[in-house]
Amino acid sequence: MERASVFIADRGARQQACELLEAAGFATLCFDALTPLVRSLQREAGASLVVVDVDGRDEDWRSVMALLREEAGTECAIVGAGARVESASVALDAGADEFVALPWRMGELVARMQAALRRVRPADSVGPLACGPCTLDVRLRRLVSERAHVALTSREAALARHLFQAPGTLVSRRALARAWALEEDLVGRSIEQHIYQLRRKLRLCVGQAVSLRSVYGRGYRLVCA
Repeated sequence: MERASVFIADRGARQQACELLEAAGFATLCFDALTPLVRSLQREAGASLVVVDVDGRDEDWRSVMALLREEAGTECAIVGAGARVESASVALDAGADEFVALPWRMGELVARMQAALRRVRPADSVGPLACGPCTLDVRLRRLVSERAHVALTSREAALARHLFQAPGTLVSRRALARAWALEEDLVGRSIEQHIYQLRRKLRLCVGQAVSLRSVYGRGYRLVCA
């Protein structure tokens, strides 16, 4: 059985999330603070899903997400949750695999959790994708070349997969938003920031041999040497 660990500050929202996840087949642990959740991950490995409330806390969320990733492992989906307009960008920019808005919409909550799990565990049947001297290892979520292996986050890997499947072709922002199962207007700024990170990692992997070009107002194109 998949195991989920949930920290939501609001008691009612926390209880509802845990009940919905349990009904969907998750063995669920619920926490009223972030620290006990982290300690639980440190004590016991094997969580499939971590849900973290990013509202109302003055945290370095990039560091928090990195710590959760370190403790939970790369095959655990980390999901941010919140009610504020800016919460989606806070969570996704910090490295969360998914975001769910409060108040919960019953079908959406479980659907997004399952989508996040699919992203961190891509199908074994998907082979490596290549663009010039750079290869995207879909299963291991990394860029590979003769000079370097560069790890990707699950969201970076989802963007890279779309781009590597159609090198030289314009991929719209809407299509990239769909890769995250989110609306384009919700993640526009976050897409730009993840594209920036993907460009940086491509340079680390192959220098200027592969470029990721912006087409203003339309999308992005992966260009192979």
